[in-house]
Amino acid sequence: MVVTRRADGSVLEAIGYVELAGKLRQSILNGEIGVGEILPSNKQLAATHGVAPETARRAAKQLEAEGLVASEPRQGFRVLARVNDPERGLPIAFVLGGAEKTELWDDFSRMLFACLQQAAADRGWSMLAIGIGGRSPAQIMEQLRDCRACGMVLDVAKPELLAEVGRVRLPAVMMDAWSPEMSLDAVVQDSFQGAMAATKHLLACGHRRIAWLGRISESVQSQERYGGVAAALAAAGVEFRPEYMRDTPWPETPAAARRLLSLGERPTAVLGLWHDAAAELAAAAGELGLSLGRDLELVGWCTEELYGGAYSASFRGSVPPTMVWSIAELARLTIVRLAERRARPEMPPTLIKVPVRLRPAEKGKS
Repeated sequence: MVVTRRADGSVLEAIGYVELAGKLRQSILNGEIGVGEILPSNKQLAATHGVAPETARRAAKQLEAEGLVASEPRQGFRVLARVNDPERGLPIAFVLGGAEKTELWDDFSRMLFACLQQAAADRGWSMLAIGIGGRSPAQIMEQLRDCRACGMVLDVAKPELLAEVGRVRLPAVMMDAWSPEMSLDAVVQDSFQGAMAATKHLLACGHRRIAWLGRISESVQSQERYGGVAAALAAAGVEFRPEYMRDTPWPETPAAARRLLSLGERPTAVLGLWHDAAAELAAAAGELGLSLGRDLELVGWCTEELYGGAYSASFRGSVPPTMVWSIAELARLTIVRLAERRARPEMPPTLIKVPVRLRPAEKGKS
């Protein structure tokens, strides 16, 4: 330890930078200085601990070398989320864009969380579920700091929330959502590949009047599915008919399905690449006296885990060909990527896609 004395000979510095770094490290690990917070300035540390500002600076640089804090220009040293370790029982937060209360989540959201819990448990990690509800990004991040979350999985691509996550440098992976700006890692269904495969299936069955029912502008994944359909039709030289390819938000789906199947030259096949779209198409076909598989070919979209429940129950006679994908695989890859992100925060963001496969038509519930 280098001792600094005042002009009168009294000792100014009582501890060295190694000791000060140890005190700060303990405060960080105990949660007294939270993740995302800025360390006190060198001047403040010097006054509080009776050290020279240079000693305070060296202590902060020591913590930076250990990966506990990161220097930010004109800000100071910010505490990084890696100080909160899931191996010590601290949770990974699943931030869901739906209702704040988990009892209001739908079956899909509950399945997402259950699969995440299992994937995390396989590593000995715990999960905490948080619904965004009407809260601001700052309020969400404050809750994560209070519970000392050591990582985050989120299913929304709200720019203001992504910006807040980036500001506090919390290790985070988007699950079943992604942003074209690629500010975070994302693990998603391969919507483009799945939609392309669904369209190729209908083309191989001889259909040329192929329609689409569902949203387009709602999300990036919606646009990917629409893009996969358009690409497959273009590659086959099949006309892209505007009256068959309209952006249909969910509230308009039932009426849009009936209008589509009542056209003078109605489509012979329709892509309902969402559970609700496929169900509404089947209902509209029944009302109009059309038989699925004979008068109209339909391809739906569902998860493997939910296929045998409410999805299959939406159809009578038989369940149409359906594009399926695994929530469990999505969750496993999400946790794997989050572990990699915690270990190597400097990695560039990556988009990981879970394959979608065609499940043939099956006999349904009568």
